[in-house]
Amino acid sequence: MSSKKAPTSVWPFQRRSLERSLQSSLVISFLALMFVFWWGGTLTSRLLAESAVYARLAKEGHALFHSAAVLVDAPNSVNGSQHIAHHNQPLLGRYYRIDSAEQNVFLSASSSQIDLPSGPLQPGQQKRLSFTGASGEPLLMWRGGFQADGDTFTVTVAEDVSQIQERWQAFRVLFAVLSALLLVALVLVQSLVLRHLLAPVDALREDLKRIERGEIKSVAENVPAEIAPMVQEFNRLLARFEQRLRQSRNAAGNLAHALKGPLNLLMRGGEGSQHAERIAQLIDSELKRARLAGSGSATQRLNLSDELPALCGLLQQVYADKTVDIRYNVPDDFEWPHDRQDMLEMIGNLLDNAVKWAEGVVLLTVRRVDGIRLEVEDDGPGVSAEKLRQLTLRGARFDESVAGHGLGLSIVKDIVDSYQGSLTFSHSQRLGGLSVTVLLNSNAS
Repeated sequence: MSSKKAPTSVWPFQRRSLERSLQSSLVISFLALMFVFWWGGTLTSRLLAESAVYARLAKEGHALFHSAAVLVDAPNSVNGSQHIAHHNQPLLGRYYRIDSAEQNVFLSASSSQIDLPSGPLQPGQQKRLSFTGASGEPLLMWRGGFQADGDTFTVTVAEDVSQIQERWQAFRVLFAVLSALLLVALVLVQSLVLRHLLAPVDALREDLKRIERGEIKSVAENVPAEIAPMVQEFNRLLARFEQRLRQSRNAAGNLAHALKGPLNLLMRGGEGSQHAERIAQLIDSELKRARLAGSGSATQRLNLSDELPALCGLLQQVYADKTVDIRYNVPDDFEWPHDRQDMLEMIGNLLDNAVKWAEGVVLLTVRRVDGIRLEVEDDGPGVSAEKLRQLTLRGARFDESVAGHGLGLSIVKDIVDSYQGSLTFSHSQRLGGLSVTVLLNSNAS
């Protein structure tokens, strides 16, 4: 197997859950959106509140101008003095200053606490300012220029907005809480929506697991349009793989049957009969291998409890000239977690090799010990200690051209190696012949 390292992905979410990646992206987007929403909402509320205060100050500035104009013309006017007196009430947090071109100045009683600007403004000119009072209180100020009866006035009006700012701060906190609750609600809703939208992907993943277990042969195609081409292509490849596998099995069987007749004639002729007999043995081996592999799906799992009786019956038919008792000790409903064809071919070749050399008994034992442990023993002549040491050497190759226990074992070794398992040979303590042990990881490969 190739150990080439896969290229490193440049996409940060490629190795992560698709649902988790989408949720993370959406949560980050929602956080940014809610921050902008909160910031824009609080800023808008502050601007609206200040605009309302400035509008009220402008209205009061016009009223003060009219009162001042009356008092300049008639110092004892009741209407003018009442309006200015109204703005002189203490503890209101309001201040004013009225300057005229005739050097008449009107100040509120509280104006001595702050320094209101006195520079003249042209008639119709207005200004809006914000500043801090003597005690650190926030103030908003409006100034406007007026003209009446040839005299010009500059009216300055200010107001303490401490209470408004306190309410605005409370609004900011409340708005932040509401925004956070809305964010949580949005995240929950989008999580539910994502789960609903990704349900076909979860179903696809479950179908792939069922294919791996051999329960189905294709993936359901009722999936979103974005992944439908991938699913259809996958099913097409599965169908083509099954078709080619079936064609290969049929071709191997047909070729072996076609060659058997001419080889029988060569063997009867005498010349070259030894080579012909060896070719016949190889053909018999391939036919036997095809029968042992069966006709199941390439992805189907091997259930030993169901398969072993038929397999043992087949081997007894193949070796009908001898009486061999094939015994097996397998846990009830034991299902092999690897490919059915591979496992059936491996077990079939091990049993075939054991039955061929057994004198009367073959024993198959399967246990879950450090994975899956399979042991096949026979009561045949066994293998000498010297050959046994050669068989257990790492990297030893088995040659099917040599008669004896090597027949079919190369197939077994290839299958075991493909699953990163181990294959060992020893002397059977129970039956006296050869003992072959296979140890595989319990996870499907």
